[in-house]
Amino acid sequence: MKKNKSLLSRLFSSNIFLLILSFVLSFASWIVVSFVSDTNIKTTTIENVPVSINLPESDYDYTYFLDKYYGISLDDAGNPLVSVEVKGNAIIVGSLKPENIDITGKINIPSNAAISPQEYMVSLNYEKSGVLTNYEVQSISPSSLMVYVDQPLEKEFDIVNSCTFKNTDNTMYANLSLSQTKVKINGPESQINEISTVEVHGEITEEGTVKKEFIYKDSEGRELSDSYFTPSVNNVSVTAKLIPITKVNLKTEFKNKPSGVKVQASVSPSAVRVAGEQEELNKYKNGLTLTTLDFATLKNEEYREEFTITPPDNCKIIADENEKTAPTKAAVSLDLSSYKETTISKKITYDDDGYTYVFAPGDISVTVFGEESEIKEITSDDIKLTVDIPDDFKAKIKELETGENVSRQSVKLKLELSGDYSNSWIYGQYTVDQVTVIKK
Repeated sequence: MKKNKSLLSRLFSSNIFLLILSFVLSFASWIVVSFVSDTNIKTTTIENVPVSINLPESDYDYTYFLDKYYGISLDDAGNPLVSVEVKGNAIIVGSLKPENIDITGKINIPSNAAISPQEYMVSLNYEKSGVLTNYEVQSISPSSLMVYVDQPLEKEFDIVNSCTFKNTDNTMYANLSLSQTKVKINGPESQINEISTVEVHGEITEEGTVKKEFIYKDSEGRELSDSYFTPSVNNVSVTAKLIPITKVNLKTEFKNKPSGVKVQASVSPSAVRVAGEQEELNKYKNGLTLTTLDFATLKNEEYREEFTITPPDNCKIIADENEKTAPTKAAVSLDLSSYKETTISKKITYDDDGYTYVFAPGDISVTVFGEESEIKEITSDDIKLTVDIPDDFKAKIKELETGENVSRQSVKLKLELSGDYSNSWIYGQYTVDQVTVIKK
């Protein structure tokens, strides 16, 4: 004990020890005073404080969509993040973290009203949490939010390219292509269902690629606000390229046309302007086939029908210089009214070694059109008949034993005129109700 007292006495008699002890006590006192004093005040901003928005209970699975033009960022849980300005003790406010401040969003809705799909204002309130409470919240930025409450919906739309190109060279066409032709849009169900078209538009002044944002329109062509729409991509690339234009004749081809029939079909319009790569355009120097007419479907009358013009591969049909829109259809006219009609009875027979064919009915009436001088001479023997036996029926025939038979309904017949009659043709399609095959 004496030694201890002697040591303590020596320490307190030491100037160096007293100096160090004085400094420690002074620093501790300063810390205590700093924490409890209001004289060391500081204002600072806490960034990225999450906001909790709780929707009132509803019979529907509602969620909320933020107005994207508020410029609000989201955390990993999808909560909006705001900035909070705080004022208080410098050490305390310097120690604050986003999780120390609870920001809640209250939807402004009357207490007795039910929530429904529409836009709402959300007021922001705060609470302090944890042990650091010696500060005041000066402001929250933004102080309120706009949200749209509804069920979520995602839909895919075709992208309509309404861009234009200022081109003064009438021998070249500005082909405007999109980097993609479809886009998915996510957002409130009621608003997504209002979208009729998703467009990109604007004037492009030179060849190359530009990015265009989407414009949304309803069925009346009115532009819709995109505040709550989230597209799968924010924009689409539009590429402008000048390609050559050529005039391509439209033509009609024929099937089962008699060699002596010289009448030709007329097409209106007779030609269209086609834009495309030169290598592709070269394939259509002899014309673009509009349709193929089968004489087996043509009677002795004036024929006229419209057909859709299908552009060549990787090409586009464009409007004439004095027209606003490109033609999409062309009319084909053919006058066969000078030809006459006759009907010839034809017995249905078919020979095959080892088998007997029995047809029901046993004969047919064949309609023939042609020049009057020819059709007067045509007889049943001038019509060649073959039976179009399906493969599955052929297989059953081969399995027959002597005396056995097998039947098949609705068998097609093929009819051809003798080559001596080059100005006449057989009209219609012919079938028999049933054919029975017997093994001899």
